[in-house]
Amino acid sequence: MEVKWNDHTLKVTGSWAGRWLYLAPDYELWLDDQRLDRSGGPRVRPRLEAVYEDASGELHHIEADLVSIVGIRPLCEISVEGNLLAAENVRVQNLLNPLLIMVIAFSTVVMLYVGPEVLRGFL
Repeated sequence: MEVKWNDHTLKVTGSWAGRWLYLAPDYELWLDDQRLDRSGGPRVRPRLEAVYEDASGELHHIEADLVSIVGIRPLCEISVEGNLLAAENVRVQNLLNPLLIMVIAFSTVVMLYVGPEVLRGFL
């Protein structure tokens, strides 16, 4: 999700990371090419915030509030100084990673349930 603000680009990105075994995404708040904050994990309402000082020395409080249920298409609201700039869904990258982890976990549970004798019969 990107939004223009005072000749700058504010961006919120999401990515499934190994930090949470690919079961919860991490989110990052970017101003142009500088990462301001990172949050995420197994939370329903992660919040990203930063204080930015512009060229004239004025401080701006930037916030990004997310509503992330299972990390699929989370809703994000970006605000500066309490004024809402945009509210959109964030596209989370690496969607295949959590699906692979779930398949591996399910396969392991099935193999443990079936037992080694049945598995040896298939080999």
